[in-house]
Amino acid sequence: MRRILSATAVFAGILLLVSAAGCKTDRNYKDERAENANLHFHQAKFRELPGEKFTLNQCIEIALKNNLQARISELELEVQNEFQTAEALGMLPQLNINNNFTARSNTPASSSEKLVANGRTYGASYSEDRVINYLNIDLMFSLLDFGLAYFNTRQQADRAVMTKFRNERAAQNLIFDVVRAYFRVAAAQRAQQLTSSLIEQCRARYDQIYKLSRDRKITPSRAFEESRRFMDMEKRLTAYERTYESACVELRTLMGYYPNSMIMVDESPLDHIPEYGFLPPMEYMEQIAILQRPELYEADIQKHINVLELRKTILLMFPNVRIYADWSNSNNSFLYNKSWWELGLRAAYNLLRLPQNIARARAYDKQIDAEEFRAYAQAVAVMAEVRIAHSNMISAKMRFDKDVKIYDAYNEQLQAMVKIRAASGSVAELALDHIRLETTQAQIDKLASLGEYYVSYYRLLNIMGLRKMDARSVEELKEELQLATVRAKAVIKRDQEQYYSNVIAAKARQVKQKEADEERKRQAEHDEQIRKINTEIDARIKSETTPVKK
Repeated sequence: MRRILSATAVFAGILLLVSAAGCKTDRNYKDERAENANLHFHQAKFRELPGEKFTLNQCIEIALKNNLQARISELELEVQNEFQTAEALGMLPQLNINNNFTARSNTPASSSEKLVANGRTYGASYSEDRVINYLNIDLMFSLLDFGLAYFNTRQQADRAVMTKFRNERAAQNLIFDVVRAYFRVAAAQRAQQLTSSLIEQCRARYDQIYKLSRDRKITPSRAFEESRRFMDMEKRLTAYERTYESACVELRTLMGYYPNSMIMVDESPLDHIPEYGFLPPMEYMEQIAILQRPELYEADIQKHINVLELRKTILLMFPNVRIYADWSNSNNSFLYNKSWWELGLRAAYNLLRLPQNIARARAYDKQIDAEEFRAYAQAVAVMAEVRIAHSNMISAKMRFDKDVKIYDAYNEQLQAMVKIRAASGSVAELALDHIRLETTQAQIDKLASLGEYYVSYYRLLNIMGLRKMDARSVEELKEELQLATVRAKAVIKRDQEQYYSNVIAAKARQVKQKEADEERKRQAEHDEQIRKINTEIDARIKSETTPVKK
């Protein structure tokens, strides 16, 4: 007995220490936050990119590999897969092993008393030992639990697939963000190269303007105007340096590195104009988008999850049947058989839960219909996004063409001014500097619009749910759409017939409404004519019956 009490005390002490070790105060969290802040700062700072120029494909590859949000998404997918395995293991039957050890301080004796016949109490007796060890192994299989675990496994598999599509969408958005930041860096990097010498040139013109004003070669108002124009240009040129730094910080952050401005990108895409003549017609792009967008897959998966939830609810309407088998063993010396097997079947049914499950099944059935309409609404929204993205791409191309014309005109004027530079004086030199600065500004605007043209194309890809697109991939997607059309031929034919019947009915209603309006109009005109005639007759009768005053 003392040994048992001492073992119990030791176990209670260990449990108390473990519970105390798991408690944390606000001071503990503050210390932990300080340690993590220091650790995360140094982990990011000492993780540096190699000193080279990065192409667009390299930036995208590094971002997909090192971006922190992408890594988190991958871990979430692994978590969902582990949950799927856990739900699948829930289909196993229950296996319980119980071992009860009892040691009494006295003999478990008892007495009894007659209830029918008169007589004294029987003498005390006992049929158990003071120390008993009882071992029981119980195996139970529940049909209801197995069915619920099966449906839970299928639902968790759907959630894992949904997480996979979410990761794909996150990767597509990451690619687009990298492309947008890349061309911002490339354009700002080229602009910085173009403006580095011009900024110094602007600052040197202030002394020249002051000397011209002092020598009375230009008026004070002209000197003020010239100085203001050079200051405005200097502000615009220096703004490109800030733009370059912010774009570099954004690009490095997307690539999973410390957010500073130490990065160089390849500017060669800005040296030629892209051609996207392989784009399919608008209807195909819309169909490709609603075929490839991961969000629409999520809507379909969520619908299937609700279908499985409906089946689980229907399963709960049936009785819970359990099949069990157990083996028992006891060292009680008074037992005739010290070990035995038991087989049994148990069934339980809670009738009062049936109305709740029926109402819940109806709710899930309505939820399935809601998911279908939600998927359709998302498809319509995606098609609208495709048209908007395509319009933005055309607008970006037109803006770029316009900026090219402006730059060509400015550059032509600049070259003409340079040819007659020898005959110009110091005053005309200011005008030449202004033209040079405006030409540089036009060139920078052309580079920015070219970068936006690239970005608009990748935005269209992102809206369509694609990472890349060429003539071959377009043909493959067309073939897939044609096969899907063949599979859904009956549904499409039914929808077309319904659409045409609705159109015919709408036109018939319009014709009927138009005829009714014309009939009301004719009736109103007829009533108006009758009213006028009656008014004239009443006026004539009144004039004839009124006596003439003498």
